[in-house]
Amino acid sequence: MKTYETRILKTAGAIMLAGGVTITNTALADIGDFDANLSGYVRTTAGISLENHSETSANETGKLTMARATVYLDLDVTTGPLIWKAVGKFDQEYQTDYLDDLEDLIELQSPGGNSSNGNFMDAYNTDEFGEFLREFYVEFAITDKLDLRFGKQQLVWGESDFFQAMDVVSGYDLRWRLFFENNEEWRKPLIIANFNLDLYEEMGGNLNFFIRPGWDREEDMGSNFNIEGGRWIPHPYRGVDFTAFTKAYQTEHKDGDWDDPTYGIRWDGTADSIGYSFAYIKTFSAAPIMNPTTSGVVTGAFGVTSAEFYGEEPENQVLGDWIYPEIDVFGFTVNGYSSTLNSTFSAEIAYTPDRPYNFGELDSSLPGWGGVIEKDTIVTMFRIDKELRLMDWLGTNRPSLSSIQLFDTYIIDYDKKDEIVEFASFGAPKREHTTYLTLFSLLEFNRDTIKPSFVVGFDLSNGGGFAIPAVEFVMGDDWRLKIEADIFWGGDEKQPTDTNPDGSHVNPLGVTENSAAFFDWFSEDDQLVIKLTRQF
Repeated sequence: MKTYETRILKTAGAIMLAGGVTITNTALADIGDFDANLSGYVRTTAGISLENHSETSANETGKLTMARATVYLDLDVTTGPLIWKAVGKFDQEYQTDYLDDLEDLIELQSPGGNSSNGNFMDAYNTDEFGEFLREFYVEFAITDKLDLRFGKQQLVWGESDFFQAMDVVSGYDLRWRLFFENNEEWRKPLIIANFNLDLYEEMGGNLNFFIRPGWDREEDMGSNFNIEGGRWIPHPYRGVDFTAFTKAYQTEHKDGDWDDPTYGIRWDGTADSIGYSFAYIKTFSAAPIMNPTTSGVVTGAFGVTSAEFYGEEPENQVLGDWIYPEIDVFGFTVNGYSSTLNSTFSAEIAYTPDRPYNFGELDSSLPGWGGVIEKDTIVTMFRIDKELRLMDWLGTNRPSLSSIQLFDTYIIDYDKKDEIVEFASFGAPKREHTTYLTLFSLLEFNRDTIKPSFVVGFDLSNGGGFAIPAVEFVMGDDWRLKIEADIFWGGDEKQPTDTNPDGSHVNPLGVTENSAAFFDWFSEDDQLVIKLTRQF
């Protein structure tokens, strides 16, 4: 990006920051048929490592790994029959010593190559207007029954919180903070025509259907992972820039062309106080897969004995291309309240025929680089939400919301010999069932001004899990302070990191990893996170 463009954007962010904190959450104007309202927040976020990371020579325990500033603006405007929405989000980070160390490692691995040279800061900072303008749409009634919302927006279908079953219309930006944020913070909005037909009087429900015409930026495609080697690429690949050896991302693959329109339709209704929905979605796989090259590079240097490309030969002839294949998802949800148990029950099931997975070559330096195999897959979720009356026991000032969620991915026609992996370059074989259990509880003290919370999750199939104890302090109408610890544990399956005397890896792709499951990838990432927010 040109220097003057960067200066303009940063100046605009500073102006918004100065102006935003002085604007209260009241209507800006109410003249005739015009009404506008601006709200938002200014936030600083600091991440402090509670453990040492094996890839770097320094000891990160107690060191700052993230220092982030955010300005969030939410503008609502009504002009007669039209309702307009604009959401802007401006992020800037300070490059900590830990990020400097990762940058140095990347330069050691691929000197003079096509590496991004540790420029993963682009993933953390807002440096384009398209990144700043997260949402911009208009909503209006076509008839008294049919509404249209058109523009860049978030569209959420499904009931899940931590893991997604039907929430697959958009991808997520998982590079700066992994998965400990509200989904609205990192879901990637898309340009969509979103129709809603109200048929409650006639049929007890409404018909929701959308069309994404394919006008989005390539950067808005699928979910982003920190494959540039930054702070949230899984261990033991910190400081390994996979974009130096692969194309990230191929957006014109014949089975995953981002210009292709996508669409979906959902019926959402009620029957005897039970809510339910049926849906079909044509979309892109949220997680990218590797389309491996069949050149001699992978077979010679990295020990791959057999690789098959997926659909078409990749552009990158070193290792291959990351792609987002198109998929079909058929979904069903149901929810209802039980007065007997004083609880709300929710369930969700999503069936994806021919879902693509990487597979094979588990003993090479590139597990999963055998190619792509398609398997019918069913994802299910079951959740119970209940308010616990802990006032007399703990002294809370109101009932406490608690939730239990069970999430399972089932591969139909599973065969262990297929050697399916969770993610290319990690060789722990994926199981027929991958099941996670999460529990959440929120307490309210001192008239809702002190809010402790606790989240814990377990991988019931592979072992490992996470816990997030936190407390938020509400200070008046405007200020919020949240302190939380993000704690991981796994089966300690990672192999030691082999390095040369200069600190570079013996293998330029890091350490061959063929035994670690999902939570093993982050078992060195315990951290303390502090957020200070000024709302307006």
